[in-house]
Amino acid sequence: MGAEVLSVLKASGKEEPFNREKLLSSLIHSGASEEVAQEVISQIMPHIKPRMSTKKLYHLAYKKLRKLNHASGLRYSLKKAIFRLGPTGYPFEQYFSEILRELGYQTETNMILNGRCIQHEVDVVAKSEDSIFVVECKYHHSPGRVTNSKDALYVKSRFDDLKPLFQRKYPDRKYSGWLVTNTRFSTDAIEFANCAGYRLTSWKYPEGQGLERIIEDKRLYPVTILSGIKANLSRLLIERGIILLKDLSEMKEEEIERLLNIPSRVARAIKSSADKLCLC
Repeated sequence: MGAEVLSVLKASGKEEPFNREKLLSSLIHSGASEEVAQEVISQIMPHIKPRMSTKKLYHLAYKKLRKLNHASGLRYSLKKAIFRLGPTGYPFEQYFSEILRELGYQTETNMILNGRCIQHEVDVVAKSEDSIFVVECKYHHSPGRVTNSKDALYVKSRFDDLKPLFQRKYPDRKYSGWLVTNTRFSTDAIEFANCAGYRLTSWKYPEGQGLERIIEDKRLYPVTILSGIKANLSRLLIERGIILLKDLSEMKEEEIERLLNIPSRVARAIKSSADKLCLC
């Protein structure tokens, strides 16, 4: 059956035509060469069924890519790795704080601050030489969920209530809010935030500067991207402050072994996978 008559189901339930070029571009963007990406698609085409879910298609491509190019296969699973940070939003807040530190900001997390009207629990405060951002992280543990205009309106009220506090404390710095999500924003949320004047970051938004691009450009992968590591070990790493894969890569095998209380062969495999992904 030709690719032109195939359709796939998105996480939202919407049906759309299967787009070979879109899948090819995604595989290449994950770090695979065009030759490897073309080979992956050629090998999975006979297994793509009409109305197959994008989740199943993704899994099929990821599984094949892992066999052909281990490091690229792991990178292709980035979105899934962020979902594995859950089930609560706390690890995602910590993860985004680590990303901001790598980008040059000073950060503080989980602060209780008194606004002009009420007290607020703030996910992240990010500081640079000329700016202060109050960051609200909206974490979703399923791909079909979006951050909508209701969320955008709510966080705008929080940003406004906290503004006098930060303007008094940092009169020489520009103050702004920043709403971050690991999935997508609705059109209304984007329109409102742009009108209200605060910053948005989500998966593939802003175009060319989305969450996935920030992560990939700096190799700021979460430790949950390692497919061979058990969930309880990932949680243990996060609890002990090892959230970025690069931090795990910089550790010695013996340190990983002691930290996780695991056999040396398992520590060696984890270290090897972390090194491959961080260096490629």
